[in-house]
Amino acid sequence: MACELLNGLRVLDLSDEMGALCGKILSDLGAEVIKVEPPQGVSTRRIPPFLNDQPGPQRSLYFLAYEAGKKSVTADLGCADGCGLVRKLVAHADFLVESFPPGHLEQRGLGYEELARINPRLIYTSITGFGDRGPAAGYKARDVAIWAAGGAMSLIGEADRPPLVLALPQAGLHAGAEAAVVSLLAHHARARDGVGQRAVVNAQACVAWTLMNEQAMPVMHGAEPARSGVMFRALGSERKLVFRCADGHVSALLIGGPLAPTLRTLVHWMAERGFAADWMLDKKWEEWGPAYFMTGKGTEEAKDLDERAERFFLTMTKRELYSEALKRRLLIAPVSTAADIAADEQLKARAFFVEVEDNESADGKLVFPGPFARFSRTPIGPPRRAPHLGEHNREVYCGLLGLEPKALSRLYAAGAI
Repeated sequence: MACELLNGLRVLDLSDEMGALCGKILSDLGAEVIKVEPPQGVSTRRIPPFLNDQPGPQRSLYFLAYEAGKKSVTADLGCADGCGLVRKLVAHADFLVESFPPGHLEQRGLGYEELARINPRLIYTSITGFGDRGPAAGYKARDVAIWAAGGAMSLIGEADRPPLVLALPQAGLHAGAEAAVVSLLAHHARARDGVGQRAVVNAQACVAWTLMNEQAMPVMHGAEPARSGVMFRALGSERKLVFRCADGHVSALLIGGPLAPTLRTLVHWMAERGFAADWMLDKKWEEWGPAYFMTGKGTEEAKDLDERAERFFLTMTKRELYSEALKRRLLIAPVSTAADIAADEQLKARAFFVEVEDNESADGKLVFPGPFARFSRTPIGPPRRAPHLGEHNREVYCGLLGLEPKALSRLYAAGAI
């Protein structure tokens, strides 16, 4: 059953990688999403990695994932004919999503004020790096710059080493998800009063929101949050959180106090295999909480416990440790890699991964993450592949706008599409 949540609604997606997820979410919810690309293709088509490491406009895994389910038309916004096509499409659209630098579309007659005169019900969502006003509004908005300016980078890495960047781009995904949310909120308001509006998403602010209570640390506690790497720091204590095992890493919280019963259980398990020291078996773990370290006590004991626990963990795989930890009710969990996630039993049980047809792959299909949510009455429809460049030009321009085929050919010849 196809998703009915947004059936009958149409989205013009003029965004690059900063907003690709926004259009994907709206498409998953049932909207018709028309990706308006430049004649050479949107930038997401050129983001590595590529299918079988062979670059091509239909082989970027980023493009195949985040542009899936959309239709593709081409329009050169650097010429009058291309901009004219977008203005005609606006008359038939419910949403427009864009991620151009502030002022760029206004210079081409495609700003909100002008398009709202064509379609007062239009919801116009702008995704920006730093907002549409203020001293940084015109700054370049690369993912690494936004992740740094949003404050997240300062908290990633070891305390005595420089900050780190995540291996996968994240800022645009946060901004794209928030753009989908604000677009739907504006849609809710339009259902009430019949009028559209413009929403501006600030990617820097989206990243800042991910810091949660860290933003209040200087005000509430008089201290800046700091990188802690694999360590847990609280109330003057410092404990290791990530340990090596036979095939990777696991996370484990080895502290006493409120968690004394679980720590005692772990020590007894270690003793069964000869990894526990005598002092551990006599320890009153309830007294060995975070405050124990504030007096400088227990440092050598904690170091010995961590070292022995890691040697113990190295005798087992992540799966073995996690399975036994569940049985013993221990705070141990695998640090999953991408390969682990692809084989995860829980995700498989939830049918998280779905097959999508793809002519570029050897067997004609690819496996991608499926629905982000499940609805009891309006399920998300079957997955659809990402479009070929300009695949829907004739359908949209001749069918929706009523252009004659000869007019379409002239636009092709002029380089407008």
